[in-house]
Formats: sequence, C-alpha cells, structure tokens
Amino acid sequence: MRTSRNFYVCSFFYSYHNTFGRGSHFSFPQEADHLPHLRPFCPRKGLSTQLSARSFGFEYQISQDIFVTRLDAWQRDYGYRSLYDRASPLLGMVFDCEPVYFDYQGKTWLLEFWKGQYGINTGAEIGIYRADTLLSPAQRPYTLFHTVPDEELPVFELELVKGASRRYRLLRRHWWLAGFCMGEFTSPELLNLRLAVTFHSGDMLEAFYQGLLEAGWCTEDICVCGRRISLSFYTPHTPQPRRLFPLLSAFSQCRNRLFLWIYCKVTAPFCFSLDQLLYLAEYLPFAFRHMICIQKKKTGRRRKANDFSRKDR
Repeated sequence: MRTSRNFYVCSFFYSYHNTFGRGSHFSFPQEADHLPHLRPFCPRKGLSTQLSARSFGFEYQISQDIFVTRLDAWQRDYGYRSLYDRASPLLGMVFDCEPVYFDYQGKTWLLEFWKGQYGINTGAEIGIYRADTLLSPAQRPYTLFHTVPDEELPVFELELVKGASRRYRLLRRHWWLAGFCMGEFTSPELLNLRLAVTFHSGDMLEAFYQGLLEAGWCTEDICVCGRRISLSFYTPHTPQPRRLFPLLSAFSQCRNRLFLWIYCKVTAPFCFSLDQLLYLAEYLPFAFRHMICIQKKKTGRRRKANDFSRKDR
C-alpha cells in the first residue's frame, strides 16, 4: 500500500472535480451522434507526455487493460511503514493486507501483500522491504522499512481472481508489484490473490516460511518448490487496519461507489482505461492540472518528512 497509492486519485479527480467542481457545465448527451469523444481522438500536443502514467510510477498494460507499477517508480525512495495501512481508509482505500516479518542476514525484513478497492480501482499488490537492523516485534509497527537493492529482488507472481474470473496475471522481478483495474468495484473479501515468490537463496525462503507460520498461516496452505513459495490470500490471518475504523471504511466504500458511477457515466463510450484517461485530460483539463499539483505537493511533503526522520536518526 504505502505512499504509492495516489495513482488512483488521478482517475477520481478527473470525474469528481469537473462534475461537481466550480464552473462545471458537464452534461450527459443522450444521442451518441452528439458525443464529441466518439470522433477520432487526437490529444493536444504534449498531452500524452503529461498524462503518462510513468510520472505516477505506473505503466499501462494494454493486453490486460490494467495499470502496473514500474521498477523505477518514484515511490521507491520512500519505503514503507504500517501507518500507511492504518491511514488508507481516509484516502478511499479499503483492502485486506498481510504483513509478514522475518529476520534474515542480521536485518528484519517485511514482505506484505494487499487486495481490495483503491478509489475507483480494484487491485492487488505485493512488496518487499527491510529495516536497517534486527527489530523486536514491538518495534516493527513503528519502523520505516526501506526498499531492497536490485541484486536482492525476488521474482513476484500475482494472479487476482474475482469470483470465477481471473482479472489479471503478472510475473516480474520487482520490489513492489501491483496491478489495478480501473473503473471496477469489489469488496476485499470477494477477491482471491494467488501469489508466488522466488527468492535468490534457500535461506531467505526458509526465513520467510517461518514468518508465515508466525503470522498464523498453516503448513498445508503453503507450497514450497525449490526457492519458490506460493499461496492463496483470501482470508487474512493478521489483524486488519480497516477493522479499527469500520464506519470510516464503510463510508469510503460508499464514496468509492459514487465516484465510480460518475467515472463510468463520463467515460462510457470508451473501452480501454487509457482512452478514458486521455479523454478526461483533453475535455476536463482543470481537474487534470489540479491532480498534477496534488501529486507534486504530496511528493514534496514526503521528501520533507523523510529528511526530518533522517536528521532524527
């Protein structure tokens, strides 16, 4: 989860600000012939560059119509702490998460996976991080974990299943692999995340295996083959942050449904998510510029916060 998730905010701002925002005059034409966006779509010069998901740490995968995290995403500089999960309902993110801590080579590592609703997106994630030293269980929730160097990255496999339908499948060497289906709503408990991790050493796999057992997993739910470990994440085994604020989580989901309805109404003539975003950026430019400003401000605040934390250390 983490600082990473302002990606979904962009798609929400497109629909929200220009439907309800000051100076909005948007309406929904009844006849398809009157829809300007059914003409051949030709964005203004430079718009594709502005709208590029790369600036948000994502890339678009047209074969599955999803947005996927990039290896060089800017979020890599900011690490992870459990506070991000606890604060997620405030940002419209309602998900199940499973943090698995384990000790390896004199440091405490964290491998966590998530599945659920991210604003107007259904998605799942898996990420690996490590602390500077060994940590006691009491220290883990309050520690900032850092991302892992390229030479120590595992290979992640993700398969997100909704009911009997597979939404997508990903396989990459990564530090944080995530996929998001834009314009879709799903309660976290209805998703099944099938995942596998291939570590660079057997000792690391063994340490992670012990971490799973400590987190409450049973041996029959875990499959180990060589340096590859696989499991299905349907029901969490650890306490869920969203259960701490049930009313806030319920409100966030109601709000997500509303924004998703608006988004689907506005972009109904388009089939692919990237076309929908390009249309919104072309015809609703104020919301797009506002979203860019928010993203930059958030990035600046995180940099300042990390600078202060380094000084404290």
